Amino acid sequence: MTPEKLLWEGRPSFWTQWPSLLIADLALILASTLWWTGYREWAPWALALSVPFYLLAAGRRSRVLYRITDQRISIQTGSISRRVEEVAASDIRNITLTQTFIERLVGIGTVGVSTAAGESVELVLRDVPGASAVKEAVRVARLSAPKAPPPAVPND
Repeated sequence: MTPEKLLWEGRPSFWTQWPSLLIADLALILASTLWWTGYREWAPWALALSVPFYLLAAGRRSRVLYRITDQRISIQTGSISRRVEEVAASDIRNITLTQTFIERLVGIGTVGVSTAAGESVELVLRDVPGASAVKEAVRVARLSAPKAPPPAVPND
């Protein structure tokens, strides 16, 4: 058995956390404004307001890990409890890439992987940065995966 070769590993893009990041950035702007306008006693409070929103964005992003190797594609979710979904690269039949107009502008997208066993998409890698490259990595994994030998035909 050959060791797995890692083709791509990543997490969802920070672009998907824009609401939390926007609130945190606005709190930083408020803290700066309070500092420079002479209300320095209020600036630390506004600064402290931004911290939970930055932590929330980082926490949401760090809970999901996507991994593509030459043998399998997996999605690991959770920080306290853990869930791992996996599809063997040799079982992959279809790969889809979905991007909205805005996602195309910022370079993220959703890559879906389906197998012959299921009628729908089994794995969905949501909001991945460089979605076209990720789709290509899945395709390379599918092509380089070791194939099962054909079933033996009994000789009569």
